Amino acid sequence: MIPVAFAYERPDTLEGALALLAEHGEDAKVLAGGHSLLPVMKLRLAAPELVIDIGRLTELRYFRAEGDELAIGAGSRHHDVATSDVVAAEAPLLAAVARTVGDPQVRHRGT
Repeated sequence: MIPVAFAYERPDTLEGALALLAEHGEDAKVLAGGHSLLPVMKLRLAAPELVIDIGRLTELRYFRAEGDELAIGAGSRHHDVATSDVVAAEAPLLAAVARTVGDPQVRHRGT
């Protein structure tokens, strides 16, 4: 159980998330997969007034090969990394390791 009440927002765009962060500053925390923030809140180590859920922002989920670099969006989940054709071609070891992270639930939610 999370012991402290908080407001929850799930913006539709990255710009909306950034606007909420700018407005609320240190009183807001960002939630992507939930595997880090929620346990900390349960332990009362964090008590944000606002939780901003960015888990569905598709503009943060991408893979791009750019020259000799591989760009991975911050919202890409472990499962996305494990199954991406771009990652498999550019960084096959990363794709293989991503398949071993946690259990299927963690791979499908964790970023």
